[in-house]
Amino acid sequence: MHCPDCESRLIDYASHELPEQERAAVAGHLATCSGCALEYCRLQADLEGIVEAHAEAPRADVYRQLRQEVAREFGPSRWERARALLLRPVPMYGAVLASLVPVVLWVLTVARSSPVFVEPERAPATPPSATLTDYDATEPPPGHRGVL
Repeated sequence: MHCPDCESRLIDYASHELPEQERAAVAGHLATCSGCALEYCRLQADLEGIVEAHAEAPRADVYRQLRQEVAREFGPSRWERARALLLRPVPMYGAVLASLVPVVLWVLTVARSSPVFVEPERAPATPPSATLTDYDATEPPPGHRGVL
């Protein structure tokens, strides 16, 4: 096997995708050719670096910031979230809203029928004079007749 043929098969050789005969031929050439062996070592190092780069996860704070930015940009607004919360198919919301309808109607009717500010009645400045008519001092009042 010649060097150009070997170099074209190095990636397949490194990923174990060559048939057994070609794999043996590439292995034999790498054992005898230092240039192709050096190229194979460089290829292996590059592939390991790619695997490490893909396997490394971002730090937790970077991941959290990225999620917050994505949620802020593409997530629903506050009004949409509130609307979705109220429109959820939960029976409780329907019962609460149905029970509030009579209360709201009662408040509206009471607010219309009664004035907002009621001025208190004023007491007269001078009490009216009490005059007794048909008073007889010789007889006790009707409530005390049996006592005396």
